[in-house]
Amino acid sequence: MKKNICVIGAGPSGLVAIKELLDEEHSVTCFEHGAGIGGVFRAGVASGEAGAYDSTMLTISNYMMTFSSFPPPQNQERRYWSADEYRRYLLDFVDKFGLASSIKCGTDVLSVSKNDSGGYTVEVAPVGDPAARESHQFDAVVVSTGTHRVPNYISLPGQAEFEGEIVHSAHYRNAERFRGKRVLCVGIGETAADVVNEIAQTATSCTLSVRRHQPIVERYPGGKEHTNDTYTSHLLHSVPLAAAGAGMRLGMKRNKRRGRTAAARALGDWNAKNRNFFNHFLTKNEAFIYRVVDGSLTVNASGIESLGKDFVRFKDGRQVKIDTIMLNTGYVEDFSILKDVDIDDVRKLYKHMIHPEIGAGVVFIGWARPTAGGVPACSEMQSRYFALLCSGKRKLPDRVRLQGLIERQASYEDEVFHGNPDIRTLVHYNHFMIDFSKVIGCSPWRPEVFLNPRLAWKLWCGSQMPHIYRLYGPHSDHRTARRTVMRMPSAFKLPQVLAFTAVSVVSRVLIAMGLMKADPRY
Repeated sequence: MKKNICVIGAGPSGLVAIKELLDEEHSVTCFEHGAGIGGVFRAGVASGEAGAYDSTMLTISNYMMTFSSFPPPQNQERRYWSADEYRRYLLDFVDKFGLASSIKCGTDVLSVSKNDSGGYTVEVAPVGDPAARESHQFDAVVVSTGTHRVPNYISLPGQAEFEGEIVHSAHYRNAERFRGKRVLCVGIGETAADVVNEIAQTATSCTLSVRRHQPIVERYPGGKEHTNDTYTSHLLHSVPLAAAGAGMRLGMKRNKRRGRTAAARALGDWNAKNRNFFNHFLTKNEAFIYRVVDGSLTVNASGIESLGKDFVRFKDGRQVKIDTIMLNTGYVEDFSILKDVDIDDVRKLYKHMIHPEIGAGVVFIGWARPTAGGVPACSEMQSRYFALLCSGKRKLPDRVRLQGLIERQASYEDEVFHGNPDIRTLVHYNHFMIDFSKVIGCSPWRPEVFLNPRLAWKLWCGSQMPHIYRLYGPHSDHRTARRTVMRMPSAFKLPQVLAFTAVSVVSRVLIAMGLMKADPRY
């Protein structure tokens, strides 16, 4: 059942979609706007385009940002790559699997519409020459243009009165342009943590305005040697959210009072102001906290009352002189190239990828953003599933069941991530990956695993890296996956494993007795 598939976008999600489709022997053509592959990580991003900044370091470790079919070089330690290193990895991925011949760079996709034969017409044109448009026919289309494409320029109260410069972090490259400026930074996230940190060290003054104290996770929690994603284990996943949240609150209060360093105490103070730690996107970068400690950054969480021509007035009555505003306000979704379907919320899609009205004809890969763990891992699972659907090796649930699954999983995400209701791409990494592995048939949990106790221990206590889902199932590579899994150290020692297991068991007893809130059903 060989099909002719169009992939739009050659960022990480588009690249893994190409690879998985080629594995199933489909014909693939990828149209990429940029002059090269990599999405926001590509080289030579224009100043007016969203891209990585000069000092970018990933907030996910190399073993969570790589695809299960192509782990980091053997014996490389677990660490955070720079944007340049990750771009090199993506180029190597393209070379390894021979993807380059499927990619047409410098091409804009103008529209996607259903044709009379049941397939799709994709109109394209060279970048900068929309009049030279061409039409191509495909059996199905993958949209993988990414969530970091169209900056969200919010409107601030009194903005018309402000006479200074307003910029968005999508176009940030370094802090030099802010030297000598009085800067207001609006919003905090993983990119913003670095941007605010750098601006605060360069500008004359820097004030951060936030609506809430977004939960912050250190790159290396507790100053230990393990990256924060080392803790994305089945073991911790077994602890109900109510118990995990209570434990985190106690830990943050303790750190606020007794943290080993000023930064640790400041981070504890920040996180202690948010009772619902696990009900938000987790910002896995504490860089700006050091500027709070040294006094070069002032934080105001009361909200902006209004802007004047050269000042900002906050709702707590405080007024600060400013001449530049940096918006760390994320991105908006843009699906305007699609002519036959209206997408207004990715949680109305099955697995954040399949619209119930159009099935597997047009799918969206890259709109599953885990609170912990990496987007590439989620995109790889989506790509593996879609490739199998195209081959007829997997089938979508019937219309009624499909709609029910969409509604149930959307309800779970709405309830669990109520702290960030506007970030519709959020998914629970463990649930998303585990459930998808069952649908694809690549779950590592099968009887033969228990014949190897060391592997079973790693799967339970170790990081839930994407590579564990390449041990078995379609296009598995058991030898490489096992070697990768076995050499990665676990963050937990036996006493900790026993403690978390006890918490999990006791919590479930309390839930059964009606004394603790159960997790919503995924």
